[in-house]
Amino acid sequence: MVKISYTTEMAKKIREVKVPVKNLLLDVRARPNYLALTVYESNVMEYNESQRMALMEYLLLIKSLIESYGTPCEIEGMKYTHEQARKQRRNS
Repeated sequence: MVKISYTTEMAKKIREVKVPVKNLLLDVRARPNYLALTVYESNVMEYNESQRMALMEYLLLIKSLIESYGTPCEIEGMKYTHEQARKQRRNS
């Protein structure tokens, strides 16, 4: 099994790409066999349809950028951020 890592070089290249929307919550997580670009449904739903399309194109570009380093990458979605989930549990 190859060790999956998110390098500082990757991070710099990702930061160079213009984010198409404001306040995007995007996490890069190391999974056992790939890096995951994690986006949150609660965040994505704040944007209109054209912004969501631009966001998807951005995510595909970032995915390709990471894969250009020979690192497998997937886009995954979560309903809430950990902070939002904690707040929701407290209010239940």
